[in-house]
Amino acid sequence: MRIPDLDAPRWNLEISLTRQDRRQPGFFRMKPASAFFRFCILFFSALLFLGWVDRAEARIDTVVIDAGHGGHDRGGIRTNYVTEKTVALDVALRLRNELRRAGFHVVMTRTNDVFVPLSVRCAIANAQRRAIFVSIHFNSAANRDARGVETYYYGSAGRLAASIHHRLTRKLGAPDRQIRSRRYFVLRNTRVPAVLVECGFLTNRYDASLALKSRYRARLAQEIADGIIANRRSY
Repeated sequence: MRIPDLDAPRWNLEISLTRQDRRQPGFFRMKPASAFFRFCILFFSALLFLGWVDRAEARIDTVVIDAGHGGHDRGGIRTNYVTEKTVALDVALRLRNELRRAGFHVVMTRTNDVFVPLSVRCAIANAQRRAIFVSIHFNSAANRDARGVETYYYGSAGRLAASIHHRLTRKLGAPDRQIRSRRYFVLRNTRVPAVLVECGFLTNRYDASLALKSRYRARLAQEIADGIIANRRSY
């Protein structure tokens, strides 16, 4: 059984029925013209190639590490057991080393005890291509019983925030104080995916004692680095 041409000069449409298939629906067999078939192959090959290029471009090459506070800005509140700017910088420098070993290009907003305005921190991040921004902080609260890790993000960085946060809470056993989207200045004014990690409460005696331990700060840096590495191709 043959169906006449349906006003489509480049296609021949054929229905084949055999004696064995009489009880079953007919099946269509499409025979594309050779020139059109070659065009389709080239077209879809080009799409696949462009997809690979896009994925390569999406690879994160640079991490901007922002050590919170600095200089006259000590961070936290007066009742802190530990000065935030000092331990935040230490974790940030350790994180830099971990990421460099993993092959990342790392840009620091500060490498010593200086004050850097928030707008400058954002400008440093915005000058980078294929980058993410990770701000390192420690928390404070009037309630001295408050302890644990909080992670903040804005825009498209939710997956990165979750990757870092879950490693800190699961691998280090830190209390999980959730992941939250917030419009903090350094998060909303960076054009690259940005997260802010609160590594513990310096107003809590236990969290502060951990922050004073070099080995614990090294583990903080390692878990944050692992969270970043796991999301290297997520954007």
